Amino acid sequence: MQTTLDPVALDQGQVLLSRLPDTFSNILRTAQLEPQAEGGVAVSYEIAGVGKRQVSATSPNEAIRQALVDLASFLTSTAELRATVRMNASETNPPSSERSLSKTRQQTLGATLPLSLKKHLNSIASSEATSFADVCRRFVVFGFEDFVARSLYASSTSLFETLRQELHEWHDSNTEQVMIRLDPGHAVRFRSTAKEYEKSVSELAVLCAAHGLAMQKLLAALEPRVSSCKGAAIRNLVSKLELQPVATPLVSSILVGNVRAPRKLLSRLAGAFEAPESLLSTLFRGSFDRRLVPAFKAKAGKPMLSTAPTTWTAAVKSLNLPADDAKALLDFGV
Repeated sequence: MQTTLDPVALDQGQVLLSRLPDTFSNILRTAQLEPQAEGGVAVSYEIAGVGKRQVSATSPNEAIRQALVDLASFLTSTAELRATVRMNASETNPPSSERSLSKTRQQTLGATLPLSLKKHLNSIASSEATSFADVCRRFVVFGFEDFVARSLYASSTSLFETLRQELHEWHDSNTEQVMIRLDPGHAVRFRSTAKEYEKSVSELAVLCAAHGLAMQKLLAALEPRVSSCKGAAIRNLVSKLELQPVATPLVSSILVGNVRAPRKLLSRLAGAFEAPESLLSTLFRGSFDRRLVPAFKAKAGKPMLSTAPTTWTAAVKSLNLPADDAKALLDFGV
C-alpha cells in the first residue's frame, strides 16, 4: 500500500528545517557544562518559552552528545513545537540560503571577554541601536588594524605591554565566551598574526577589542585638537612643523584627508599633536571618507571624483612651486 504524502505537512517540515540552524545556534549559546557531585557531568541549556533542560553523562563528550540528541528530539517531536522553533530562531533573519546571496559569508572566532568589557560593548550597541556582534567586530578590527600599523615600527614587547595595560582597565574575574564574526580576509590575517606572535586567537581578539576602545577614546580627544588647527590657525601649525609658508595649503589638505601625508611629515604631525601616527592616519582617513560630495551640473562628459587621497608628490607638483621649494617638500617622501 502506497502512502500519500501530505503536501501541507511537507511544506511545514521544510519551514521547520530551514529554521533549525538558527534555532540550534541560539539555544546552544546558552549551554553550559557543569560537574556533578556524584562524579558525572551535566549539560544544561535554555529554550525560550520552555525553560531550562539538562542531561547528564559520565564524560563531557558523552554529555554533549546526549544534549544534542535531547535537543533534536525535543524540537522535532510534535508539530506544536514548531512555535518553539520560531521563538528561538531569529524571525528577522531570512533562511541561510537567502542570507548567503545578500551578505558576505563571515568566519567566527571564539574569544573569552572580561564581563565588564562585554557589558560595555553591549551598552554601546544599545546606544547605537545595533547588535553586539557589529560593535564587537568594529572595535576588534579597529584595534587589530592599529596594532598591525604600529608593529611596523614598534617592538612587539612594548606593543603588547601597551595592549595589556589597556586590557587591565577591564580586569574582571568573571568572563564570558563570545563569538566574533569577521570577514574572511580579516579572519585569515587575524589567525596568521596570532600565530606569528605566539598568541591564541582568543587572547589577541580580547587585546584588540580593548585596544580599539582605547583608540576610540584617544580619537575622540584628538579630533577637536586637529579641528582647532584648521583655517587661520593652520599657519601656527605649519611653523611648528618647521615648514615654509608655501606648504600651508598642503598641510591644510592633509588635515581634512585630501592629501596623504608622507611618513616623515606624519611623524612631525604626531609630535605636534602628541598622538600616535597610526591614530592620525585613521583620523585623516575618516575625514576623507566623510567629506562632502559636491553637486555637479556638467553638460558634457562625466564629473570626476577622487576615490582616494592625493599623494604628497602629486599635491606638491600641482602647486607649481619654485624648484628649491618643491625639492624641499618632495624630500619628505611620496
